[in-house]
Amino acid sequence: MDGTVNYPIAIAGGGLVGALTALLLARGRPDWRIAVLEPQAQGPAQDKRTIALAAATVALLEQIGVWQNLATEASPIEHIHVSDRGHLGMTRLHATQHGVAAMGQVISAALLNRALYDACLQQANIEWLGGAWFEHAERTRDAVTVHFKQHDSATELTTQLLIGADGQRSQVREDAGIVMKHTDYQQVGIIATLRLSDDLGGWAYERFTDTGPIALLPLPDQQASLVWSLSPEQAEQTMQLSNAEFLVACQRAFGYRAGRFTAVRDRVQYPLQLHLAESNICHRSVIIGNASHTLHPIAGQGFNLGVRDAIELSALLIVADDPGSYRLLSEYNQQRQSDYQRIIGLTDSLVRGFSNQYVPLLIGRNLALFGLDNLPPIRHLFARQTMGFRNA
Repeated sequence: MDGTVNYPIAIAGGGLVGALTALLLARGRPDWRIAVLEPQAQGPAQDKRTIALAAATVALLEQIGVWQNLATEASPIEHIHVSDRGHLGMTRLHATQHGVAAMGQVISAALLNRALYDACLQQANIEWLGGAWFEHAERTRDAVTVHFKQHDSATELTTQLLIGADGQRSQVREDAGIVMKHTDYQQVGIIATLRLSDDLGGWAYERFTDTGPIALLPLPDQQASLVWSLSPEQAEQTMQLSNAEFLVACQRAFGYRAGRFTAVRDRVQYPLQLHLAESNICHRSVIIGNASHTLHPIAGQGFNLGVRDAIELSALLIVADDPGSYRLLSEYNQQRQSDYQRIIGLTDSLVRGFSNQYVPLLIGRNLALFGLDNLPPIRHLFARQTMGFRNA
């Protein structure tokens, strides 16, 4: 690319949320050229996670023609079982009771990345700049000059709006001076893939233990994706166990409700924290997805919250004359706050309420699980929220 090129929209980060945003905008405004700056030089961003897609997210992917080629690679969540280990409180959610075939889908993030990347390449008004690293931006009243390196060469472009979809360590956010608020839950998540004696049959499990929640998500071929929350000291000790010892410890913590754990692979760990930007916007710039918020994985809502960032921002932008106007960005920032408060409130209360052995809290949470299981209207509202739908 030679010289300075003007784009109405430039997106730093071509991961899941960045690529989805580019696709929604490009299709909504075929008259706009959209630049995507992606550090990965060849192909889509690399992502080794397994992610749970809410039903509303799957519906969007179907609508834009991306899901059709992914459906056979995904594992549906048809039932959700939530319980308190060692106590009687539990609740069960079933997709058929809420008018959907599945409450969500579990899929490799790499496969979804590839599908979104391929769709972006097929979109004539998206320019995918592989090997491009955002460095800094210069803002004037009417435009932003984005300085970046591509294949070790310094270059720049101008845009009316810079979207930072560049993840938890967002350089766009840092460059804009947007402050993050941090909550450390003093927990570490161990992520792994388990092989089971029996297929989960569409069941997803969330079990609360005295160290924190353990989640199992269904995968093909009698496998499950594990997220196990432990204290930092316990996590360090657990990661040092052999695979056989790890399986014994995990089985002891979870129990046998999902059958017997027979093998484990791909163990990794990371601290469980809440990060939330004090604002999503500055002059002609906006941050979305993990650049704006990262959540505890307890309810599997992090990526789905980023999807709703993409949807709401795109809906405002595609009818705009000036995509970087303060009025528009301010409206987006205000619109997103209620969703953030609702989802962060849910995850935060689950983490604090179910990682505590204080007797009144223990009794209260078990009564809450009993109530959720036995009061259909409340259960329906809870299910709709976990599926990513705004209303009942």
